Amino acid sequence: MKKILFIATIVALIVGTSVDANAKVKKGKRKAVAAKQTKSNNNNMVVDQGMWTVEGAHRLDNGDVANLEEAFIRGFFDEYVYTGNLYNDSYLRYIKIRFTSEALESLKNADGTYNWDLITGHGNITPENFSIKEVSPKYFLVEGGGHSCHIGVTGTEGSYKISKVEK
Repeated sequence: MKKILFIATIVALIVGTSVDANAKVKKGKRKAVAAKQTKSNNNNMVVDQGMWTVEGAHRLDNGDVANLEEAFIRGFFDEYVYTGNLYNDSYLRYIKIRFTSEALESLKNADGTYNWDLITGHGNITPENFSIKEVSPKYFLVEGGGHSCHIGVTGTEGSYKISKVEK
C-alpha cells in the first residue's frame, strides 16, 4: 500500500507541475505611479514625476511657474549658493554648464580661479533675504544682505544658462 501511495504522489507531482509549452502568461494591470505631494504656498499641490518646479517661484493660478527664467535663477541659488557648493571645486563641472563661456570669463580671476562673490555677495545672500525682480526680459536684479547684482539668462525652455553677471 505504501508503494502505491508513493507512486501516486510522484505521478501527481509530475502532472501537477508540468507546464504546457503553449501556455501564455497573463498580463495584469500595472500599478499607477503615485504622484509626489509637495507643499507650496500653503497649498497642497500634486507634482508629477519629472515636472520641473522650484519652491518660492511665482506661480500662476493653475500652479505653473510664471517665469521659468526666474525659477532657473532661484533654483541655482538654492542648489549652489545657499549650500556653499559654489565654492566647492568638486561641483565646478556641474556649475560650469549653468553658465555661458562669456559669463564664466567675466567671473575669472587673473590666476584662472573664479570669483563668485559677485553672485553671492561675499556670502551675505541667504534664503531669508533673497529677492529677485525682472528688470527686462531675461534680465534680473538679485538682491540680498545689502548686495545686489544683475543676472542675464539665455536659452530656451528647460535649457537656460546664465549669460551675464554684472554689479
